[in-house]
Parts: sequence; structure tokens; C-alpha cells
Amino acid sequence: MHLKRICIIIGCLFLIAGWLAADSPQNFFEQGNQYYIQGEFENALMAYQEIVKLGYESGPLYFNIGNCYYKLGNIGQAILHYERSKKFMPSDEDLKANLAIAQLSVVDQVKPASDFIVIRLTHAFFHILPKTLQLVFTLSAYFLFTAILFFFLLTRSSFWQQITYRLLWILGIVLFLLIISFTGRLFTEHRVVEAVILAERVDVMSAPVEQGGVEVFSLHEGTKVRLDRSSDNWVEIVLPDRKVGWVKQDVLETI
Repeated sequence: MHLKRICIIIGCLFLIAGWLAADSPQNFFEQGNQYYIQGEFENALMAYQEIVKLGYESGPLYFNIGNCYYKLGNIGQAILHYERSKKFMPSDEDLKANLAIAQLSVVDQVKPASDFIVIRLTHAFFHILPKTLQLVFTLSAYFLFTAILFFFLLTRSSFWQQITYRLLWILGIVLFLLIISFTGRLFTEHRVVEAVILAERVDVMSAPVEQGGVEVFSLHEGTKVRLDRSSDNWVEIVLPDRKVGWVKQDVLETI
């Protein structure tokens, strides 16, 4: 009798394990890839979206979702997910190429205004390396600096004190620059919130309609904007050419 119960319990555990494996992100990802290869883009999209519902996100996942939306003719969602993918893999050449192709279908070809050279140099300094490498180099420099500092404090040899003293100066400067670069990047990324217009056409107002705003220009699906202030269900947007206006929050989605 006890053996029969144990067998039932073991069988139930295997069923649960199989059910969990069937609903795993990896399984959904493989299903999506298979559907995509077969040209079943809607089914592929649904499989990838199940992974997002489970709380997972990654560059390849958003890249594949963007590809599905592009194949289905939804340019706004394609660009939105390509931009989300770019946060994880900003140097990926395939992603850059697909995003550029999708942007050709956008009605609004907004040319960015040129920034002052100081702003461009600061931006380049903050993004001198991929974000993960910045973090790795910063932490490595910190631990190395700490280890050499302890060695400097503990050694009795004047020769090694001179060597480590010079190393501490060099590492201190490098560590300082790495910390400034990484924290500056985090600050700008946290402060700057971007979105993509998903409505086919949007009238951009000079102010929220409730405050007597008038239409100043229009935007179309796929246009990337920066978000500024918000008021009730309205949000102020800033274009790369520095045009400013207000739109309803439901016509766009943040990246």
C-alpha cells in the first residue's frame, strides 16, 4: 500500500516537472523560433510574448519580437521592441540593420539637432564601453586598488612602498574616471525616458487640450520621442530636432 502511494506521488512529481518544463521560457523561445522559421509569425509572436508575461526579458527576445511585428506590418511595435533590444545589445550589427530598415517606413524622418561639442564628448565619455564592461572594469579597478592599498600599508620594504605608491596614483585616477563615467551613464539613462509613437497619426498640441492647447504639428507611427513633463493623461514630448508638444499618453509606449 505504501509502495503504491509512493509510486503515485513520484508520478505526480514527474507530471508537474513536465508541465513546468513545457511552460519554461526556453521552451517558449524555441517554439517561437520554430514558428518564425515556418513563416507563422503570429504564432511566433504569441510564444515570445509568453516569455515576457513570465517576467523575462533579453536582447534576443525583444529582437525576435521586433522581427515578428515587422513581418506582420506593425512598424511602431517593431521599432519599439528593436529599441528595447538595443538596451541589452547596443553593438549588435543585425539589430542595427533591422532597426534602420524599419525606420525607413516611418513617415516622420526627424533630423536631430546638433549638440555642442562638450555635450557630444560627455556623451561619448559616458558610453565609452558597453554597460556590462564598464561595470566589470570599475569593480576590477576598485578591488585591485584596495588590494594594492592593503599591500602598501602592510609592507615594510621601502622599494615596494615606492612601487605600490605609484601604482595607487595611477589606479586611483583610472578608478576615478571609471566611476565618473559609469555613474554619469546611469544618471542620464535614469533621467532620459524615451518612447515610440504607436498610433497611426497623432496631433501634437501646444498644451494639454484642457488648458486650451492648439495643434502645432503631427506625428506618425514609429517616431521616437523623449518624454518630459506629464499632466493627467497627457505627456510632453521632445523630438530630436528639439520640437516640443503634448500628446495623450495612450498613443505611445515607453522603451
